[in-house]
Amino acid sequence: MKVLVIGFPKTGTKSLHTALKKLGYKVYDYEHNFYYLRKQWMKVLSKEGGTKEDFYEMYKDVDATMDIPACVFWKEILAAFPNTKLIFNDNKTEDEWWSSWYRTTQNADKNKLMKAMTFLSPTAFSLYRYAHHVGRVSVGAPPQLFYLSFRNISPTVAKMRYRNHNAAIREFRETVSKDQFLTFHPSEGWGPLCDFLGKPVPEEDFPHKNKGGSLMDDLLKDSPIFRQMKYEMGISVAILVIIVAVLLFSSLY
Repeated sequence: MKVLVIGFPKTGTKSLHTALKKLGYKVYDYEHNFYYLRKQWMKVLSKEGGTKEDFYEMYKDVDATMDIPACVFWKEILAAFPNTKLIFNDNKTEDEWWSSWYRTTQNADKNKLMKAMTFLSPTAFSLYRYAHHVGRVSVGAPPQLFYLSFRNISPTVAKMRYRNHNAAIREFRETVSKDQFLTFHPSEGWGPLCDFLGKPVPEEDFPHKNKGGSLMDDLLKDSPIFRQMKYEMGISVAILVIIVAVLLFSSLY
């Protein structure tokens, strides 16, 4: 593990994800933590819990990780990789952050394709079960049907989680070397990031992702994991059509 992004989601993490990939890092974002480390994370989030050794095994072959639940457990991951570089997106007030978070979850709730995939794709079904536990630990999601995941969250509780998370990081920042800790905003561009990581500055513009809460649409378009979910849904629909056709044909003869 070389880089750990410890800011909450909705603070420019998707832009930073794309930037780190362009700099040559193998990055585990939200969907990668789910797809590749779901079993390990479910252990951490359950009554069994996780150990430093668990986190080491999870990330020993990964260059960078971010988003929930990894950013929530930044101290535990840092204990397993004490020399990893930390990047903190400290760029939104709690009200600004909540507004951005709420807009994204509302857009996801309106996405009919995602709702359909929840029941027609085994991978999507597993994602929502996983997300249910991640939402509980990260932003205080209440007990609810698993496919609601990040809905019905108290803004008071969520903003408290965000505020406490950032306060703990700012306190820690005073104890660590500037060579290991970077406070960053995507609007700063490549310069501070590449200087911190010792990488040459790319010629292209710094990426800006998830504009206007477009995260779900972007994932459905660009993520191989979400494309797999769409493929699985297509197979399920085809099977259902065949079954209905057979039943109709049988009823006629």
